[in-house]
Amino acid sequence: MKRSILLSSPVFGAVSALALAFALTGDASADRIYLSNGSILEDLEVKTETLSKVVYRVSGEKKDAEVASELVLEIDYEKMPDDVASAEIDAGDEAFGAAISGMDDYLTNLGDKGDRKFKWAPAYAHFRIVELNKLGGNKDGMVAAVDALMIAAPDSRYVPLAMVEKIDTLMTLGDAAGAREAIDAFSALVKSAGMPQRWEFESSVRRVATNPTLKGEGLEKELAKIGKSAAAFPTVSNYADVAIAESMLLRGELTDAEELVRKVVADPNAPDRTLAAAWTTLGDCLFRQAEGMTAPDQKDASIAMMKESLLAYMRVVVGFRFEYAYVAKAGFYAGRCFQEIGGAGSADNSSRLFRYVRSRFRGTSWANNARDFDARNRK
Repeated sequence: MKRSILLSSPVFGAVSALALAFALTGDASADRIYLSNGSILEDLEVKTETLSKVVYRVSGEKKDAEVASELVLEIDYEKMPDDVASAEIDAGDEAFGAAISGMDDYLTNLGDKGDRKFKWAPAYAHFRIVELNKLGGNKDGMVAAVDALMIAAPDSRYVPLAMVEKIDTLMTLGDAAGAREAIDAFSALVKSAGMPQRWEFESSVRRVATNPTLKGEGLEKELAKIGKSAAAFPTVSNYADVAIAESMLLRGELTDAEELVRKVVADPNAPDRTLAAAWTTLGDCLFRQAEGMTAPDQKDASIAMMKESLLAYMRVVVGFRFEYAYVAKAGFYAGRCFQEIGGAGSADNSSRLFRYVRSRFRGTSWANNARDFDARNRK
């Protein structure tokens, strides 16, 4: 089972906890490598990971094999150091502080000697600290963890992944200036370290998306160019497609935007942030189309589309609840969907969602909007 799936599930679950506990004993199946073309390399043991390649050995073989790091979407390690495995159990239980402490303890106990049995594990632990700080909503901790990773394991394949996490988090939080500064640093590192092509595309698509001088069709054209060139890398092409759809939505091109994000949500290789953005944008497209159906003979069609919009928003609220910016918006509009759909229980369901947004995202515009619209349910 892939780790990202575990952490984006609403509840970690007894089965997943047992799986990690089983891994802790060291009696587990082989590692798996998930590739950008949708294939999976199985029945192997990962040996080392660098910016350029992942070296592994297939069970029963005498020689190592390798795959380019830029083609790797994720690795599922079935065996890992005891401290790291214990920290992953805490992460699965959403005890992010304990998980970070566990990863820190592993790195502290290891010191400068490295891990001879699991050579990949120290860099992995550093990267998990980046992810866990993000999941816990600690931006400063995440940024510090990125810096620590770059110092401790500058040749690791996790370095560009961590820098992308940093850029995307700053963008999500509305820190455009900080994001552009991070993109500049990332671009410089890509060139100086001679990183593979994927990272050039990851940097370029974010540079275009944050360019304040690009708007509307001009922005979409530039994003489409990158998406087409980076078709072999779904993390890039899906990112570009969602950004294009968001721009189309602003221009009122609802059906075209809807068509584009439907392709993204159907792609199992899209990362969580991209999927959260895509499902939210799909909900927006459907909501606005349903709102526009004002003729008496369109009422049934409007309600049907509003129900589909509700499902899109709820996918974000339930399945991607750590993608905070999207969850706040999706939770608010899910409440609005219930109001528009009407019928028995709709007002109560709407109020529950509005209360959730107000409680979890206090002080934001979404919380204020939820308060105002919740008042309608009591009239």
